[in-house]
Amino acid sequence: MRNFKLPILLSLVMAGALAMTGCGKSSEDESGVKIITVWVHKNETEDEGKIYKQIQTNFNNAGLTTSTGLQLKMSMSFWGSTLEDKINASIMTNSLPDIIAVDSSDVAAKVYNDIIVSFDEYLDSETKNSYVDSVIQQGTIDGKMYFLSGMEAPGGLYYNKTLLKSVGYTDDDFGTWENPWSWKDVHEAQEKLKAAGLEYQIALNQNFGTDGNMYLYSGLVYSAGATFGEENHVTEALTTDEAIAGISQLELFYSNEGLSSNESWVYSGTNENAFASELIPFEIHGPWDARKIKKADSNFKNEYGIMPYPVYEDENGNKSDIIAIPCGSYGFGITNDCKNVEAATIALTYLTGADASKMMYDAIGTFPTNKALLESMDEFKSGPEKDLADYLVKNQYTRPQMVKYPILKDAYGEVLNYIKNMNLVSNYNLEQQIREQMTRVDDARA
Repeated sequence: MRNFKLPILLSLVMAGALAMTGCGKSSEDESGVKIITVWVHKNETEDEGKIYKQIQTNFNNAGLTTSTGLQLKMSMSFWGSTLEDKINASIMTNSLPDIIAVDSSDVAAKVYNDIIVSFDEYLDSETKNSYVDSVIQQGTIDGKMYFLSGMEAPGGLYYNKTLLKSVGYTDDDFGTWENPWSWKDVHEAQEKLKAAGLEYQIALNQNFGTDGNMYLYSGLVYSAGATFGEENHVTEALTTDEAIAGISQLELFYSNEGLSSNESWVYSGTNENAFASELIPFEIHGPWDARKIKKADSNFKNEYGIMPYPVYEDENGNKSDIIAIPCGSYGFGITNDCKNVEAATIALTYLTGADASKMMYDAIGTFPTNKALLESMDEFKSGPEKDLADYLVKNQYTRPQMVKYPILKDAYGEVLNYIKNMNLVSNYNLEQQIREQMTRVDDARA
């Protein structure tokens, strides 16, 4: 039985739930076939679930074997939003499958709680080096690999070229990886657009999904030269001058300076396609709008671009050289109940390999994590998709790896929401708010 450390995972379900069926332990029949069991975080009816089902079929037709000649087959169970409940219910009975879907931000917690195990021994260097660095970083804990993903979600600053050129910008003025825009540059462009009577707002997409604040805005901290610290030490890390200065960059957009009482620098409408519909000139987002625009029957696909994520700029105009793009997605890990880690590693690398990665891109638009695909596919040879692919390959930063990540992301979200409501808060004090929220993280049990 494991030595559990579960306060961070949500409480275990009641004993009655432990009898849930379909645990699917790895098995080997008399003909020498090993069945690798996999639990997926999607339903079979969803586009992503359909692709996993096809990957399962492809795997079973591939004739793969272990080093001892054991034939491999895959059996997949689709749990959708109930996956974590199913995992928690199966821990006490040691009845997890061989492989489970894991969100990249949850790797540290699942390692800490002995739910997933390292597979370094069976991952050769050529295979490991085929993945983009962000996947390897997200999957590495204390120098060992616990996770791989066939999907990535690189993000950046969407911008309307036509509108910006109408107020004097040229192609040479737009941010690049070598010469990125800062948050101040973005706001100055907004001011120019507003002065010209043009659309000027930016969609910041705070609270996007369940992890949007950290996914889209952890880069505020990194670009300023700060970090999120380590377990039980996030308060001291996020109350440094650098961290506070980085996070405070969002105040540029929520300030009401230069605006009338009914105006805002930030788009607050309900149209999820505001940027693609040319209602606003800027947006901070992942790759999904690029896919929408590409598929739309509109000339706008030739009129926009995606700059690298904006960097920090100090009061003296000095820009940071640290670019930390939004990234991360679901992948898979091998559980502590797996009896044949070699066999499971073969299945894991197939689930997240080049073919599977391309299938996911074609179906749902998540970017491949295979470096060779990003270099060879026509979709990534020009335009905003190429820019995102380039940013993904160059990126060196991911969301923080912490056991307390679920608590940290909520606390960080409270800080960003505090900035969002800065004009409604009496005695506004960002440093105090950060300290209060991060003390709550440090005080929580791990």
